[in-house]
Order: sequence, then structure tokens, then C-alpha cells
Amino acid sequence: MSKPPAPHQVIAALVTEFDRDSDEELLSRLRALPPLADEKDKCWLSDSYWSEVANPYVALADLAASRKLRPAIPLLLERASYGDPGEIMRGLRHALEAIVSPDWAALADLCIAAADSARPGTKLWAIDQLVVLEDRRAVRILKASLQSEYEDIRDAAAMALDRLEHPMAST
Repeated sequence: MSKPPAPHQVIAALVTEFDRDSDEELLSRLRALPPLADEKDKCWLSDSYWSEVANPYVALADLAASRKLRPAIPLLLERASYGDPGEIMRGLRHALEAIVSPDWAALADLCIAAADSARPGTKLWAIDQLVVLEDRRAVRILKASLQSEYEDIRDAAAMALDRLEHPMAST
């Protein structure tokens, strides 16, 4: 009896499969994905959720990064999970950065817009990116996010503001 493939192998196979698609087809695949469920949702216990939603999301993020596909950034953020199920979300920041490098102001613009979202996953991961970008234009949305009902969002916003107020501490 053979062992099932590891998650990274499944994602690599999806990357290979999707890599045949045009940029527009990749964006269409991304648009067709529903937003990822919050980390505490029981759907994460289902193999089918991983194979039909989560793994394709990660594979599409990887391809968007390798192709520098800027229109994917809002789509990825709009579908981000609140939380980090299976530690799949922590790589999102690297994909977003790879897409725009070295145009950090463009990424900040997209993240500032996304940080105003009502979706907690979108807001969390946009602010997570803003922590690293240290863009002063985000101060208004970061201060507003300190009032969020979600602790992770409040914490990320506080960290981003702290880095803006104490730039030497973040280097």
C-alpha cells in the first residue's frame, strides 16, 4: 500500500498542471475559488476541502508569484483565510512580494485597500503584509483596525503601527 503524497507534492503537481494555463485562465481559476474558510471551520478536517479549495489556492499563489501576475493580488487577499490552517497562509506574504518586487508602494496600495475589507481573513493578511512594508500611508487603516473585534487583526495592526513609530527597532 503506497503512502499518499505529502501536501507539498500535491501542490507541486497542481502548479505543474495549472502552469499550462494562460495568465487569464489562472486568474479565472482564482476567481472561481471561494474565499478560504476561517481556520476554526470544520471544513478543514475534510480531504476534499483541501484538494478542491486550499491546495489550488496555494498553487495559484505560487504561479502568480512566478509570473508576477499583479491582478492576482486582490484576488488572493479576498480569499485569504482568517487564521493559518495547516500553516498555508504564512507563505502568502512571500507570494505577494514576489509578484511586485521591487514596487513596494504598489503592494502597499493594494494592501491598504484590502485592509478595509469586512472579511476578517482579507483584513488580517493585508495588515500582516503592511507590517513588513512599513508604509506610512497605512496609518489611518491601521489605527481603525485597533478597534477590530478580532484579536489577531488588532495585534497585527498594533505591530504595524509600532514598526512605523519605532523604525530602528524593526531593523
